[in-house]
Amino acid sequence: MPSANEELDIVKLWEDLKDKKPIRKGVFIGEQDEKFYVAKSEEEIYELSALVYYVWLISDGEHTVEDLANRMSKEIQVELNEVKEPLIIALNSLYDVQLIDYT
Repeated sequence: MPSANEELDIVKLWEDLKDKKPIRKGVFIGEQDEKFYVAKSEEEIYELSALVYYVWLISDGEHTVEDLANRMSKEIQVELNEVKEPLIIALNSLYDVQLIDYT
């Protein structure tokens, strides 16, 4: 279970990101054994989990992070608050390796 500080970080990140529109970068090159491969270049290829790939895929630059959270909540039929943390963690991971940017 996350500590209070980690929980506050997610809340702060949510507030910072909820109105931003993530847009995916890179090219999907294939899937094997529930791992998804996205390339930034011929030399830079990333292996993504199913969740991170899904977040990358729905990051179209037209919908806000809050829109994506609502979509995820409806599609997997869980409360909105339950998708915020995994969504923020996935977005941060993708942003760190420049597979998404924000518009």
